[in-house]
Amino acid sequence: MDGLPVSVRASAVSLAVSGFIVAATTPWHPSIFDRPVDEVVRESVAWTPLHAIIVLVFILALIGAAGLVAVHHGRLGRLGPVGLIVTLIGVFGAVSLAAVEAIAFPVLAGRAPELLALNGPLVTSPLFIAAGVLALGWPLGLAILGLGAARARVFRPAPGILLAISGPAFLALAGPFVPIAGVLSAVVFGAAQIWWGWLMWRTARPKPIAN
Repeated sequence: MDGLPVSVRASAVSLAVSGFIVAATTPWHPSIFDRPVDEVVRESVAWTPLHAIIVLVFILALIGAAGLVAVHHGRLGRLGPVGLIVTLIGVFGAVSLAAVEAIAFPVLAGRAPELLALNGPLVTSPLFIAAGVLALGWPLGLAILGLGAARARVFRPAPGILLAISGPAFLALAGPFVPIAGVLSAVVFGAAQIWWGWLMWRTARPKPIAN
């Protein structure tokens, strides 16, 4: 992993932008547990663009995670590759879910709303559940990388600890749409990624041009 061929500065920007979008968009995502899902989707004019933007978040987070590993030059130990693989798997599941929500949910909300019920055939289907389980790897993978970074001490432990804590907190609070606490967890999780983006950008140095 110490030879991972990535642009650290591009990864730094990707991770910072990902974190900013997470912090900025999470408060705008309506809860699907208070009312029927089809009703929520129909009434949310931002549903499709919001989930399209979320797809971008996951892709940027993966690029950022690769740079976070690279900038530690192998000092993350086993937590480096493990965290990156978990993030990759999580991004795959999360992108799948977000794409379905962006494209299929608005259509089904108008034509077959019963399919969007939380106990309906779509949400309870094995593939949808599997994608949801895989999606857990997105914040958990970043949390693993944060733990590895805190232990490696290439940087100060604080940003690594914050990423390690805020990832699971985001899952536990923002996932179930816990009022106030869910939004705060998203802001902290996003801030942790922005912090790492800044650290990576500051640390990266242009490579000399070979003659």
